[in-house]
Amino acid sequence: MDEVGEKRVRTKRSCSPESSDKRSGDEVDWVRDLPESLLSHVLLNLPTKDVVKTSVLSSKWRYLWRYVPGLDLDCRDFTEPNTFVSFIDSFMSFHSDSCWRKCKIRFYCNLNGDEVTEKAHMARWINAFVKRKLQYLDLAWGAVEIPPILYMCDSLVSLKLCGVILPKLEFVSLPRVKVMVLDLVKFANDLSLEMLISGCLVLESLTLCRRHNDNVKVLRVSSQSLLRFNYNGSSYKGLHDDPVVEIDAPKLEDLKLSHHLSACFITNKLSSLVEADINIEFNFGLGKKFDPNDQSKREMIRNFLAGISSVKNLFIAPCTLEVIYEYSRCEPLPLFCNLSYLSVDFYNHRWELLPIFLESCPNLKSLVVGSTTSPKKRTSILCGPRYLLSSLEYVEIESPLKGDAMEMRLVSYLLGNSPILKKLTVYWDDSSRKEAEYELLTIQKRSSSCQIFVF
Repeated sequence: MDEVGEKRVRTKRSCSPESSDKRSGDEVDWVRDLPESLLSHVLLNLPTKDVVKTSVLSSKWRYLWRYVPGLDLDCRDFTEPNTFVSFIDSFMSFHSDSCWRKCKIRFYCNLNGDEVTEKAHMARWINAFVKRKLQYLDLAWGAVEIPPILYMCDSLVSLKLCGVILPKLEFVSLPRVKVMVLDLVKFANDLSLEMLISGCLVLESLTLCRRHNDNVKVLRVSSQSLLRFNYNGSSYKGLHDDPVVEIDAPKLEDLKLSHHLSACFITNKLSSLVEADINIEFNFGLGKKFDPNDQSKREMIRNFLAGISSVKNLFIAPCTLEVIYEYSRCEPLPLFCNLSYLSVDFYNHRWELLPIFLESCPNLKSLVVGSTTSPKKRTSILCGPRYLLSSLEYVEIESPLKGDAMEMRLVSYLLGNSPILKKLTVYWDDSSRKEAEYELLTIQKRSSSCQIFVF
């Protein structure tokens, strides 16, 4: 064992095997005196390959790794796939009757293309997990079907799956699962995913990263307990064009949506919503444009905006802001009366898209604005009267400014229409910093108490 390893385990004493059981009057070995149950809990939070290395520390540690109630393994740490499989089987034999806390397995190996063998390993291990009352499962595996018994495990608290196949399910009962992450999972059909979610009776956090061929046309998230939902759609066209996302979660507090290809987002009134991060464009990209005569699309956008209108903190992507602007030219936006914090980006400093939305935020206190490069030709903008931002107190322009006319119009708009503004923070390009400070002094401020900070 090297010196660094010794220092991690011992305090004020040598850690060689020969001296492990010796101690002088003024030396304290805190780790050595810990009970095995506590040591096992500490080791549970380390990768298994590192846990095994502790066997060389002393005679007490020689077999301690075998009794850690969980696994954290990556097949890439093994020279041969079969060695990886054998290690897991051997480790499980040490825990034939004990309960397990955690299991994290990353299996990217190729067992000579033998799908039958892979399914056999998966089935054997999943059955062992359920028998051992596993609480936390984090499983990444190439396209292999998960046995249905997993979805009736009454001990699971957290379920994370990546790359696997969810079969047709007749029954789901996961009464203790609070956290679920489904990353690039392929589902048998719409109903399989819907049943999995609804079968988690106390689910609080759901993260869903979709693959382009996941077999889901209408994604329904229906949960009476869900507090956080993070949805990230694929950037590739799948088996279904224009997929639909439905959200029925009355207790939802944190919502994150990111998908440009979903044509329809349906939400019931999310009255408990605290924070939302919206990066969607209702499939108006790739040459498709907003059609003001499409009444069904307008109704869907109207209902979606009304559904999230109770939010307190909101992050809006530039593509979403453009859709909101296009929609606002047809009918008024709903009021976001609870909105206190808004962070929004727009394309190429096209800040004229912003005022129309700000008019629907009567109690906004903090605003953060940024800019990003536009990948395509943008929509036309109709200028209109500027209304007072009567509640705005803090503004931050986080994209470095260079002092061009469009940027200065944005600063002028914010300073000239915010009667109680307390602080404006701007970040300026170093090459134009002196000119910037001079130009800011020439802009008329509606709030006499506003402080301007330039970085």
